[in-house]
Amino acid sequence: MELLELKDFSEDGVFFEDDFDKRFKAFDWTKFNDKAVRISACGIEQIPAWVYLLIGIELSRHARKIFFGDSSQPKRIFKRDDQDKVDEQVSHGL
Repeated sequence: MELLELKDFSEDGVFFEDDFDKRFKAFDWTKFNDKAVRISACGIEQIPAWVYLLIGIELSRHARKIFFGDSSQPKRIFKRDDQDKVDEQVSHGL
């Protein structure tokens, strides 16, 4: 399972919109294509809802499954089925 750490999108554990936006746009999301990914928020006390929304939306375009939590008991929050891939390809004209 691949790991996405939310701290990589923050400045010392604090999320500033401008800084987040730059990091978000520069991030290579394709490395998660068709993979199971665990989102880790280790060491961050407060995470704004918009961070979860933006990361979740973008990650769902790439990952096959998304989990959240620590590695001992991650909770699945998203699973792409084969029909989702077909629907996405049709909507993008592929």
